[in-house]
Amino acid sequence: MATVVKFRPIVDAAPDTGETAAQRRVRLGSRGLSVLFTLLLGVSAAILVTALITMLFYKGELVRIGPDNCYIGEGPPNSVAFGSLPLPHRLVYCVVAIVRATPIIMLFASLRTLFGLYAKGQVFSRAAAESFGRIGGWLCAYALSPFVCHLALSATGYEIDKNWAHMASVQAFVLGLLVLVIGQVMRVGREIEEDREAFV
Repeated sequence: MATVVKFRPIVDAAPDTGETAAQRRVRLGSRGLSVLFTLLLGVSAAILVTALITMLFYKGELVRIGPDNCYIGEGPPNSVAFGSLPLPHRLVYCVVAIVRATPIIMLFASLRTLFGLYAKGQVFSRAAAESFGRIGGWLCAYALSPFVCHLALSATGYEIDKNWAHMASVQAFVLGLLVLVIGQVMRVGREIEEDREAFV
């Protein structure tokens, strides 16, 4: 008579998901970045709403605008309290604030979407390539928005802050173009891969 003894393994083997260590790192890191960009998206939207409420309803001297910048607190002698401007002037600057902030908000939304896809393992998917391209487009829009607002304000005579030309805008525009091209390359690569899979 034979006795069979079964020993329980000391360490349970981890289930094989077919995921490499590098893929796991990308997925986990992307999850953290997705959370970060979600927070930045919320903060950016909150700042825009707060700015719009302040521009429309605040009548004090704390918020000032001058030919070089906007100021919170003490401003230079050539600055004026934003609340002292007539309502049409303040409404125009509310539109400017929306135009200037929208690319930033949409950039964070696109980054959140992209890293959300990466966190799901969709690194080279069509949706990831399209999201990557949108990031480039919003970077370009962010770079061009100060110039567009300057043209509109100077044409209507509402311009106070004339300090619109920044080297950061040029850098953002060049980076946006690069990201747009990389997004197109990713889409083409995905299409080639899909054609190869269909052929096989």
